[in-house]
Amino acid sequence: MMFDDLPTLDRDALFSQLASGGSGVMPQLVVLCASARLAQHLHERYAAWQAQHGCTVWPTPDVLTPEAFLRRLAERVRPCRVLAGQVLLPVLSAAESELLWQRVVAETRHEAPLLREAEAARLAAEAWQLCHDYRLPLPLPASSPDVERFNAWSGAYRQHCVRLQRIDAAEERAQLIEQVERGELPVPADIVLAGFDDPLPWLYRLFEALRAAGVHLRRLNPPAHAAQIQAVVAPTADQELRAAAQWVAERARTDPQARLGVIVPDLDARRADVLRIFDETLCPALAALPARHGERPYNLTLGAQLADIGLVHTALALLRLCVEGLDWAQASMLLCAPYWGASEDEHLRRADIDRRLREQGHLHVDLPLLQQLTLHDEALQARWQQLCARCRAHGKADPGDWAERFSVWLEVAGWPGARPLDSAEYQAVQAWRELLRTLGTFGGIVGAISASEAYVQLEHLARQRVFQPQTPPVNIHVLGALEARGLDFDALWVVGLDDERWPAQGRPHPFIPFELQRRVRMPRASAAVALHWAERVTQGWRCCAREVVFSWPAMDEDRALAPSPLIHAEAAQATARSVDIFAPAWRAAARCGREVHLPDAYAPPPDKARVIPGGTRLLGDQARCPFRAFATHRLGVRALEEPGYGPKPIDRGVVVHRALETLWRDLRDQATLLALVPSELDARIGAAVDEALEHLARQAPQRLPPMLHRLEAERLRALLKQWMKIERERPMFTVEQLEGAAAETPSPDPDPDPPSVSFAGLRLRIRPDRIDRLKDGSRLVIDYKTGARRPPPWHDGRPEEPQLLLYALLESGVTALAYARIAAGAVEFEGLAADHGIAPGISRYSDCRDTRDAGSWDALLGRWRGELENLADEIRRGHASVTPKHPRQSCRDCHLHAACRIRERFGIAVGEDEDAP
Repeated sequence: MMFDDLPTLDRDALFSQLASGGSGVMPQLVVLCASARLAQHLHERYAAWQAQHGCTVWPTPDVLTPEAFLRRLAERVRPCRVLAGQVLLPVLSAAESELLWQRVVAETRHEAPLLREAEAARLAAEAWQLCHDYRLPLPLPASSPDVERFNAWSGAYRQHCVRLQRIDAAEERAQLIEQVERGELPVPADIVLAGFDDPLPWLYRLFEALRAAGVHLRRLNPPAHAAQIQAVVAPTADQELRAAAQWVAERARTDPQARLGVIVPDLDARRADVLRIFDETLCPALAALPARHGERPYNLTLGAQLADIGLVHTALALLRLCVEGLDWAQASMLLCAPYWGASEDEHLRRADIDRRLREQGHLHVDLPLLQQLTLHDEALQARWQQLCARCRAHGKADPGDWAERFSVWLEVAGWPGARPLDSAEYQAVQAWRELLRTLGTFGGIVGAISASEAYVQLEHLARQRVFQPQTPPVNIHVLGALEARGLDFDALWVVGLDDERWPAQGRPHPFIPFELQRRVRMPRASAAVALHWAERVTQGWRCCAREVVFSWPAMDEDRALAPSPLIHAEAAQATARSVDIFAPAWRAAARCGREVHLPDAYAPPPDKARVIPGGTRLLGDQARCPFRAFATHRLGVRALEEPGYGPKPIDRGVVVHRALETLWRDLRDQATLLALVPSELDARIGAAVDEALEHLARQAPQRLPPMLHRLEAERLRALLKQWMKIERERPMFTVEQLEGAAAETPSPDPDPDPPSVSFAGLRLRIRPDRIDRLKDGSRLVIDYKTGARRPPPWHDGRPEEPQLLLYALLESGVTALAYARIAAGAVEFEGLAADHGIAPGISRYSDCRDTRDAGSWDALLGRWRGELENLADEIRRGHASVTPKHPRQSCRDCHLHAACRIRERFGIAVGEDEDAP
């Protein structure tokens, strides 16, 4: 049969015949479409045609895909065959077939190990389908080890089908065509074929069988518009999509009834970018179009994985929590998700659990841990207990039993939540329940399985299922390259037509002989076949709309791109498209709005009678950025912590502080230190380190497992031994004050609040790490540092580390300041003094480059007082402007970017170097 020689008819003639043909058990006229998208399009066009002719009710025509047509023929004769006693083998569903291929591949892992069994099973199933589509006899000619492996797998697959007494969908299709050839299935008198440009061999066989059975076959003429074609080049791929979206918005505003299309050949790879840009451009601008609240005014034909839909993602996370637990990132997502729980306000209590999980450093979260963290929340505690009771080990069970148990677990957890579901969410719930029913059918293939195996199968099903919720009809469509076959538009834009992406590169299937693929002209079997296919598709785009725009990006990062050779004639007259990065509706709102300037540099001044949290960090943050000081210490804005393996830097600092405090509360002065023999000092250092690490282990045992506990103890003992050697070499001193309390007092509670002090009108709580009384009666203030070295604040103007300076101003008799740096590779003093001889590393102020211009120590203290009082005055007045001291360096470790929006103002990226351009 020569497909192109079939008689043709146009759409109006087809619709007239459908309207007069009526309906019945076997309609006289059936339309077979190359795709479900085209079938839906013809249904919509037929309904519009009936409405134009004054009809309000009409029979639904039979507009089907060939697969649906064959299934309908089989269903019509099934009752008769059952009555006649014929055995009808059930057909494997797509999910069952995929699972069977996975088992077939897994059974051969001992013969030839595979790195990616799941991918091999997917390719084998794909090759099996291609062999049936192109009517290739199995086994295939063994031209390579991969083909030989596929032949073995396909034979094993058939044997499994025979054992299970099931039939594969591809083989069922071939059997149905044979029954049409033998005249065993009733066929309509007239069939119209729509959208079949180059039918596959199995379709040729079906059409030939239908014609031999007396069916009158005709072809529906494809749309043929005299199109005005324009070529456009955009700077980048992102701006190309934005230009297409703005083009759609302009035409939709001009004619809301216009049928508009945008074709993205690689839509599967660019789906996220398409959604982002089209939502930004179309949803605000086209609010007046007939689209219900919460629905897009355009249709994106490619759906998302069901597992990525919020409701289903939450359901999978809940089940995984019950089966094996979650890592902290997954647990954080789950606790903050709105799709489960007994009430809408419960998510706030769960968010507090997330905060505690982060602060305590849990890397793995399970139900018993959640029970521990909700002892004071009766409602959540009861839910965790009930889930624990139902999720206890059940051994192995049939997949159908697991599907029922999973449903019960989700019900106990309160999924899908207390709030009302919108249309798309309701459809997602129904799709999820269908997945559970599909899981329940796996029992005949896999037998009894464990909970984790059942979960893996369910998650795989969710990732394989493409979810596309039903939406009301719209006039704007975003499609892939193949989905536009047979469709027509008022205007069409095709993006991505550069020479690297169109035509697509050849990519032969690895499990079918390459020569055989080229001979039967499989898609992408060779560059020549891919070119021929792309030429036909491109020509179809030229004819399916009155206005057609072809576009391509000029650059891909730093590489220049050329237009596809398939649009060479149009590209010769291409124009550059200017792109507005803002949606037109936003521009219009900005033009119509009245500018209002609100000063935001000042916040309400703090209460003079109350202590401001933060201590010396308040002044340091004010120096770095006034907004940082205001948000952090007055608003209490804190970044959520991220758990990690082992102690955090702040943990190591706290342990060093605590160990040294324990040591000096025991020693009290250098004379006692010098009297100790090395073994005694080592013992005291070890005891102090062990006490500090035990305290950390009690607070956060998950951050300090036994092995890390031993390693950290060894590291700290070595560091403190080096430090005590420096302390022994200093001139005589007595430790007078530790962590804000006298050295002679007993060790205080873990974090006592020190008494407040007044400085420049601010009430602060400060806590010097240590103050030593020197031999001459003067005092040395010491601040322990265990992190990276930073520039000292001696002559900064706006000191970011003001603690030593403030202690010098508030404590009497201070003649020296020093950082005690205790870190690997840097165990030393770094400081400034009124005179020489305090300790190695502590310089006289007149010898320091930054302070040598000071006339005296008192003058230097006066300078520091002026600098800190300026900062205090800013805080008193409520100064909170976003003015970082160094726009990159000050912002590198700040967590307030979302609040201050510094990136929009300065174009700063976190982690950029200070000297970056």
